[in-house]
Amino acid sequence: MQTIDIAERMETNGGLKAFIMTLRPRRSADPRVAYGFCAVLGVFWFIAGLFFTISMGGWPLLGFFGAEFIFIAGMVHIFIRRTEVVETIEITADAVHITRRDLSGQQTKDFPAYWAQVSFSGSPTENAALEIRSHGDAVEIGRFLSASEKNRTADQIQDVLRRLKSAPTP
Repeated sequence: MQTIDIAERMETNGGLKAFIMTLRPRRSADPRVAYGFCAVLGVFWFIAGLFFTISMGGWPLLGFFGAEFIFIAGMVHIFIRRTEVVETIEITADAVHITRRDLSGQQTKDFPAYWAQVSFSGSPTENAALEIRSHGDAVEIGRFLSASEKNRTADQIQDVLRRLKSAPTP
């Protein structure tokens, strides 16, 4: 499963009208499966805890049996919520628009398209920050991408910016 969700180009009259790329982290598991698994294990260990409490007299019921799966379900919930991130990079002839939506809200940054640059100092095997820069301002994108995905994304965005800068002006 790829982390890069959508990459699309629209061309009109032989020139680039807009390039839109949406980056979204992949989920490692469906939350319903994780919650169901924790619930089944929690019920199983709760029944085992009741058995040991009744037959052996006095083992801690929630301190040892069952409660750990409630904590695991809580951690799964926190992790799943952290993957609710969507980054959109839209490149038009005038500007590069970057929008990041996550749990804290929505951040938007615009750069002039002609001066925008992609900065990635890593390689397909070495992870580094992937940034879009212009006039001393920088925005990091794709923190959740692997090194090879960042390399591929940087090349793709750089290619679009290069074609945009070399296109004849009307």
